[in-house]
Amino acid sequence: MSSQTEILQTSAMAITGDIELAPEIRTRLRGLIDSLPDQPARLRVLGHVLLDLGLCDLALNAFGRALLIDDLDGATHLGLTRVYIQTGRRDLGLEHLEIAISLRPDARELRVLAADLLGCRDKMRALDQLGAVLAAEPDHAGARKGLANLIRTVVANRMHTVSHDDRKTRPQPTLDHTEVIWGDVEPFGDLIQSTIGRGGRVS
Repeated sequence: MSSQTEILQTSAMAITGDIELAPEIRTRLRGLIDSLPDQPARLRVLGHVLLDLGLCDLALNAFGRALLIDDLDGATHLGLTRVYIQTGRRDLGLEHLEIAISLRPDARELRVLAADLLGCRDKMRALDQLGAVLAAEPDHAGARKGLANLIRTVVANRMHTVSHDDRKTRPQPTLDHTEVIWGDVEPFGDLIQSTIGRGGRVS
């Protein structure tokens, strides 16, 4: 196997997050993060590269150090948003995304992303984010699509709730045991029923 093929295979493994690093390599990477100059931009670049390789814990270290240097850098909060979303911690990711929005209130794409993250949990806050975008740019495609999806979700949930409540309150059909015993089972139900009603017997 050529060295070029090995590099391509390693890169493919890294992109899919299947790469396994030896402990000493992880230690060296942590040392690299600690040894970089106190420049958030460099740390962010390294953080995104590590995240692309599936090394989320090391990426978090890089973005965390950048945050310690400057906690008012919106790009660093976006990097942390990406880390937390990729590791399944959506609430933390959303917190950093909202901080980034507060630092860059004109960043409309960030508001659309926030609305997408909020859509399944807090629809009013999602609507606020989309409304802020559409108020400034009524034809914003992402915000219009997000609003349509949000409305579709609300309507679908409402229809499901109404259907469920209707099933709970709808009177259940009562079973007439007389019909079952005499009319459905006995072939001469009417004759037997009328005879018993008169107190007589069938001969």
